[in-house]
Amino acid sequence: IKLRVEAHLKRTGKELRFIIPSQTEILDPDPALIRLLARARTLLLAMERGVYTKMEDLAFQYNVSSSYAARLLRLNYLAPDIVEAILSGRQPADLTANKLMKDTRFPLDWREQRKVLGFL
Repeated sequence: IKLRVEAHLKRTGKELRFIIPSQTEILDPDPALIRLLARARTLLLAMERGVYTKMEDLAFQYNVSSSYAARLLRLNYLAPDIVEAILSGRQPADLTANKLMKDTRFPLDWREQRKVLGFL
């Protein structure tokens, strides 16, 4: 049996993946992306509890820089369906933890977030 499928290789971080253009790809959930979302949530909950009044104190407690803590906190404003897609491994093949954290100043409009992150 021969099977022909149009596909191409795409670099995703340190890996190469086969991408089939007409198929919705389901990947294994990316542990690095999930770790980022979990860490972002942890920082948000710590801020909401009111234990930390300054970003510097929060960052020190979690052993990160203030700017990194701020970028992590912004991940809490991603559209719920984007978060769900990441958790279930349905993110675009080229969405890596590095790409997500490169610039976390995402639009607040969820449709625009989907465009920027490659979900549309």
